[in-house]
Amino acid sequence: SIIRHLETAASMMYGAKQIRGFCHLCLGQEACAVGMEAGMTLDDPVITAYRAHGWTYTRGVSPLGILAELTGRASGCAEGKGGSMHMYNYNFFGGNGIVGAQVPLGAGIALKLKYMKEQKVCVALYGDGASNQGQVFEAFNMAHLWKLPCIFVCENNHYGMGTSAERSSASTDYYSRGDYMPGLRVDGQDVLA
Repeated sequence: SIIRHLETAASMMYGAKQIRGFCHLCLGQEACAVGMEAGMTLDDPVITAYRAHGWTYTRGVSPLGILAELTGRASGCAEGKGGSMHMYNYNFFGGNGIVGAQVPLGAGIALKLKYMKEQKVCVALYGDGASNQGQVFEAFNMAHLWKLPCIFVCENNHYGMGTSAERSSASTDYYSRGDYMPGLRVDGQDVLA
């Protein structure tokens, strides 16, 4: 896929020190973005964590725009100022460098959609490393109470900053954590799931 080639190129550029600072690759998580985009429109807003390159591409930024951003070029999608974690486009509110902070922001975007009576849904993604953050549960609670049009997605790559999910979470069935919200487990490596 284009995302896999993009991430492979970014990895090589990072190794060659052409990309400075952080470079959070989404290798192995490509199917999440590609599969979910098939069920959405570009008018549906998305906010994600710091593994944002694949989502940036599916949200309409060219590979050149992503690589330019990673290398700090003005032709990047954030004019070279955002780097790996802070990429933006129309209805794409980028990645977020604060663990779990994008989840309540996603609920806020969904609140705006409901308030303005827009027939859209916000997708707020987070990694398993953010799954134990209090703000994540608070956002789930508010979204459920206020019936916000928001889908919360845990992109579980089984490691939060190098710590295995089993060492950090009493329950790794992340889809079942919102006991008052419906959840389902999907194979994130199966684009058709």
